[in-house]
Amino acid sequence: MKVKVCVGSNCTFLGSMSILDQIDDLREIISENSDDYSDEDLEVEAIKCLGFCKDTDEKVAPIVVIDDEPMYNATGQTVMEKIINKIRK
Repeated sequence: MKVKVCVGSNCTFLGSMSILDQIDDLREIISENSDDYSDEDLEVEAIKCLGFCKDTDEKVAPIVVIDDEPMYNATGQTVMEKIINKIRK
């Protein structure tokens, strides 16, 4: 699973660094409880800017993309739920 977290200034201001920290914590939990999760790798990448904010006047930050599916106004909780639901056995 590939997770991209935008760390552009707007997304960072609205919490993307906290989301990255939570994903790191989740990786540790997954490795400790590997029987409950698939063997799929969790690739996490911090992207300087994904550019989604530039395409709209709406407030969409912070943005996280999981397997090419963007999540607008992402929160740590919604991102963790999405990741867990995708890799849970």
